[in-house]
Amino acid sequence: MRRMNLKREDGVAMTEFALIVPVFLLIVAGLLAFGRVFFYWIEANHMASETARWAVVDRNPYAPVTLQQHAAQNSTTEFANDVQVCIDFPSGTVDLGEPVRVRIQKPFNFVPILGIGQITIRGSSTMRIERLSNNGAPGSYATTTGPPNNGTCT
Repeated sequence: MRRMNLKREDGVAMTEFALIVPVFLLIVAGLLAFGRVFFYWIEANHMASETARWAVVDRNPYAPVTLQQHAAQNSTTEFANDVQVCIDFPSGTVDLGEPVRVRIQKPFNFVPILGIGQITIRGSSTMRIERLSNNGAPGSYATTTGPPNNGTCT
């Protein structure tokens, strides 16, 4: 009669691997999602800074499109969907030395297939007006009080 060896460790490594893999994959997926959010945040701030640089000198090298349209279209394909670009004057007056603010916002889903975990990624840049070409009003861009879908940039 054969005796059963209760101290055998066959299959222990596979069992441990099966228990650890879901946790490991969850951590990896979280890191990838965080990386995408961080990249989009950097891209939003870069787009806002570039647009503000052109707005403060009242130039639009991208005519016939507006600065807002160029900022929305001149980004990665995924980021360009649903991006909102707003240019306004926080002080309420348009004069040399007054601030111009450019705000970019984009909705982001952590799980796009299910639409779970939606956040809004925002970037902004505020600079002082250096030049106005149209008798005290900006001539190369239109200011906006809100994004095209009648919401507000916050």
